[in-house]
Amino acid sequence: METALQKLVTKNWNRAVPMSALFELTFVCNHACSFCYNCPTGQKEMTTAEIFEALRKLADFNVLYLTLTGGEPLVRKDFFEIARRARELGFALRIYTNGYLIDEAMAKRIKEIANPIEMEISIHGAKPETHERLTCVPGSLQRVIDAVKHLRAQGIKVNLKCPMTCDNQEEVLDMYRLAQSLEANIIFDPVITPRDDGDKDPLRLMASEDFLRRFWQDDEYAGARRELVPVARNDAPGEAVCGTGRASLAIDPYGNIYPCVQWRRSAGNIKELKELKTMWHTSPVLIEVRKAAVEMADRLRTQKEAGQSGVFCSFCMGVAELQTGDPLGYYPQAARNAEFRLKAYEAWKAKTGESAEDAGGVLAKCGM
Repeated sequence: METALQKLVTKNWNRAVPMSALFELTFVCNHACSFCYNCPTGQKEMTTAEIFEALRKLADFNVLYLTLTGGEPLVRKDFFEIARRARELGFALRIYTNGYLIDEAMAKRIKEIANPIEMEISIHGAKPETHERLTCVPGSLQRVIDAVKHLRAQGIKVNLKCPMTCDNQEEVLDMYRLAQSLEANIIFDPVITPRDDGDKDPLRLMASEDFLRRFWQDDEYAGARRELVPVARNDAPGEAVCGTGRASLAIDPYGNIYPCVQWRRSAGNIKELKELKTMWHTSPVLIEVRKAAVEMADRLRTQKEAGQSGVFCSFCMGVAELQTGDPLGYYPQAARNAEFRLKAYEAWKAKTGESAEDAGGVLAKCGM
């Protein structure tokens, strides 16, 4: 049965009332990850005062959840000023970080000032040499492990995020076990994206097809993928393929407003707007994005796109536009993951005779 919160989220989703915003405070980072999508332009990043004013506009627009990210947000000298102001305005905070700067004292300060509902830290391998091959920073894996320990000691929820690559794919289970030992969640992402400027070089790091087949089909990966068996997507309650420009928005360090962090179509600059409401409901960019999200959901649901595997597809219109030039273009990564998910479901159904609804029940019972 749908909860009151779920009903509110669905209602706001369909009415395009945003509940969350992601704020890239800086593109500066103390790591040099080879697949990073950020593309700094050399413009002057927002000052503390400009960020404070942007936060006020977001609060006036009734945004509830605010994610502070980068680059690496903790390299900003005014980070805790920003976090304090965000808390004063009533935001529920999330922080995305690489964890490198978080020692015991920093973790205590994060708890005291930001008091985030959760933090997300990137991890790229279970072995130091694997993680550091991507970050290009010696000792960075141990700093992640230490950061998680310090944050958990403060009672802060931690999610580890791992883009699965050809370098770390055989360490996925070890990373899953490491996360369990640290009392942290871990989320594995099977999609490597192009850079924001369209450079596709990061795609050379994609996990192999053999590994992705195993990841979606083999029982040993059930915990890591957070589902016993892949089940079909259900877009009916929310009508759109994703919440880009609908349930959320993103702001870059220069003040540009985007439908989401992956889809860099500027709908305006927050420094130049008196308030967000008018822009949100009249922007041609956002109107087009919302329309495209509904159309893509229909294509996947009715098998106009991708055939039977469409309903098993996790689709990102921002990635689609970067890779194909069309936000509705069915890009290769989405296609192959959807196909592997479909085959995994069909194999499970043939073995058990269970329906999709029964699969959901099994997942619920397993707590996944």
